Amino acid sequence: MKVRWVGLSLLLVMATLIFQPHSGHAHQPVDLGLKNITANQGPILPDGTVSFAIRANFTKPNQVRSFRAVLKASDLLNFEYLIIDNAPENKLRMNRLPKATITYPSGKKVVVKLNERIQFFEPYSRTNYLYLGRFTDLAEDGIYKVRVKSKRAARVTLAIGQREVRGEVFSAATCLVNRSVNGGADEITRGEAATLVGMSKEEARECAATLNWQFRIGAEDDEQFALTKDYRLDRVTVTIKNNFITQAIPG
Repeated sequence: MKVRWVGLSLLLVMATLIFQPHSGHAHQPVDLGLKNITANQGPILPDGTVSFAIRANFTKPNQVRSFRAVLKASDLLNFEYLIIDNAPENKLRMNRLPKATITYPSGKKVVVKLNERIQFFEPYSRTNYLYLGRFTDLAEDGIYKVRVKSKRAARVTLAIGQREVRGEVFSAATCLVNRSVNGGADEITRGEAATLVGMSKEEARECAATLNWQFRIGAEDDEQFALTKDYRLDRVTVTIKNNFITQAIPG
């Protein structure tokens, strides 16, 4: 357990130094804002094994913040729930703190249990934290969605991943214009494809063309289209509802 605390201390050090929402280093902070209400509006962690500190600041009850993380079947889902050991958070009962719910790619939902209260002093910022809940599981292949809903004003930090390496964060409905395309030969990842979710049909089509991606509509307004069964590394298949992309997957 001591090794995990050392890793998190490094994570929190980086959180006090920099905020880079699009790309950066492991342990980087990700601040969830007012626009990150649903998972499809939240930031995407294209590799959920990389260590990040996701921070949410709630000012009143019933506020929601969400994000997404991509994992493979061979990965480990690692999730931690912390608060700063300060008022008002450390004065609240566990059942009055924001509720974190993890939705698996299969649709299974897990509410993170707050069942511990272990002090942790982060020496670099000289800040006292409290571990309130930790959760690990063998991952499913796909995109995990994490939703946090407040019950009153509170600040929480959600640590995900365990590998202390360089990582990236993708913004929702934002074209990856800085992606290295190499003539379209690169494989499109789940995280990259998910950036199209929330775009209009034309925005997504234009973004795909900019990235040299093949763009295919699998379903639109509940109408399913006949598709070939071949898998293409440079193609994305989308689902559209009311002119907006609701799902985008590689292949």
